Amino acid sequence: MKNRFSRRNFLRGTVALGFGAVGSSLLSACAPPTSGTAAEVGESGATGEVIEIRVQTPGNRIQETEFSIDEFNKRQGEIVAISETIPYNELVKKTEVGFVSGTLQDCVYGHNKWYKFNAYRGVYMGLDELIDSNPPDDFADFFPLGIEGLRFEGTLYCLPSIIKPGPVSALYWNKNLLADAGIDEPDDTWTLMDVEEAARAVTDPDNGIFGFECPFDSDLHRLACITRAFGDPTTADKRGWPIDEEGKKFRLLEPLISDAMPWLINMVNDQVMPRGADDIEGGLFDSGRIAFQIASIGELVRYNETSGDRFEVGYMVQPPGPDGRRGSCIEGNQWMLNSQTAQVDGAWEVLKALTDKESNVWGAVNSTKIPARKSAYLDPKVNEVNPLYGLSVPIMEEWLEPFPMVWNLRYNEVFQVYAQELAFVVEGEKSWDEYANTIYDKVQEIVDEDRPPKAIG
Repeated sequence: MKNRFSRRNFLRGTVALGFGAVGSSLLSACAPPTSGTAAEVGESGATGEVIEIRVQTPGNRIQETEFSIDEFNKRQGEIVAISETIPYNELVKKTEVGFVSGTLQDCVYGHNKWYKFNAYRGVYMGLDELIDSNPPDDFADFFPLGIEGLRFEGTLYCLPSIIKPGPVSALYWNKNLLADAGIDEPDDTWTLMDVEEAARAVTDPDNGIFGFECPFDSDLHRLACITRAFGDPTTADKRGWPIDEEGKKFRLLEPLISDAMPWLINMVNDQVMPRGADDIEGGLFDSGRIAFQIASIGELVRYNETSGDRFEVGYMVQPPGPDGRRGSCIEGNQWMLNSQTAQVDGAWEVLKALTDKESNVWGAVNSTKIPARKSAYLDPKVNEVNPLYGLSVPIMEEWLEPFPMVWNLRYNEVFQVYAQELAFVVEGEKSWDEYANTIYDKVQEIVDEDRPPKAIG
C-alpha cells in the first residue's frame, strides 16, 4: 500500500531519518574552529576575493534550489552561492558530521521532524535579529501561523521553504469509480463521515477495489491531520491532538483520539481501506483501485499524470470532521543558517533568495515544490498548475496547527515506535482492543524521557 509504514521497511526508515547512536557520538566531539574558503575570505571580503556561500542542496529539490542560486548569482558580484547536493535521506547524518567537523554548508536544509532538535543543539543560528535589521522581502507574506509554528522556545531559526497544511490535507477521488457505483461526487458540505459512507458503497474487495485510503499509521503528523478533525469547530479545542499542547502526553486512549482510531481501523478490517499486502506496483490510487485518497495538496499534478486516460481525478481540500472542525498539522521544509558560519551577512542574503516569492512561484510552476508564501499560493500561474493551492489558503490562515513535537524533541523515536507497534493492528495481527494499551505504553515511555544532552563542546 502506498505510503504505508510496515515492519518490513521500519529499519530502512530508521536509518534514513534517525538521529540515533551515530548522531550522539558525533556531537559529543568538541566544536571545531571554522575553516574553508568562506572563513578565509572574511565577512567583508577585504582580501578582494569573492565571498563563497555554500548551500546544502537537498537531492530531491535540486531543480528549484539551483534556479534560486542562479538568479541570486546573476544579481550579485561580491557574493557567490555554490550548490552542494546531498541526498535527502542523508541530510540528517551529513548535517551532524559537517557541524562537528567544521565542514557544514553555510545554508542548511531541514524538515519539521529534526528542525527543532537541531535548533536545540545549536546547529542553527537564531534569525530574529537579522529579520529585524535586514528583513526578507515582504516577511509578512509567509503564513503567520506557519512562522509561529516554526519558533523554538520563542526564537525563529529558519525561513520556510515549504509550508503545507499537512502531509495529508487534500481529498482526491476517482470520478470513474464513483460514477460506476452511482455515487455523487463530494462537495463543500461533506464531512469525513460522508466520505466513509461513500467509500463503503464503492468498496468491492472481490475485484480489488478499495473505497478509501488515509495513511494514518505511518507517523503522528499524518495521524494528527485526521484526529484534529474531531472535536468542536474551533482551534481552541485541542482534544484531537495526538500529542498534547505541552508535548508531554500521548493521547491515544483519551476521548476523540480513542474515537478516531477505531473508526479508521474498522475501515481497514472491513477492507474499505487496504493493508500493506494489498499494495501493487505503481500504487493503488494511481492504478485506479481506490475511490477516495487523502494525501498532500502537492499530489494533484502527479495524480493527473499517472491516471492518464484511465480515469479522471477529482479534488478538494480535506473535509472537516463530524462537527465541522478542520484537521491540520504544519509540515514542510526550512532553510537555516549554520550557527558556525563565518559569513553571516552573505549567507543571510542567500537564505532570503532561496525563499523569496520568485523562487516560490518558479518552483511550484516548474517542479514539485509546494510554496511557503501566501502570494505564491494565490499566484495565477501556480493555480493553473494546481488549484488546490488557492483553495488551501483559508486553511493556512485560519486552521494551521503546529507539528506534534514532543517536549523532549525525541519525535523520531516516537514516530518509529508508533508506526512499528500500530502495524500489528493495521496488518490484522492484533486487535485494537487488545493492543491499544501496549501502543500507548511504549510511546509514552519515550515521551517521558528527558531531552538528549546537547553534547556539543
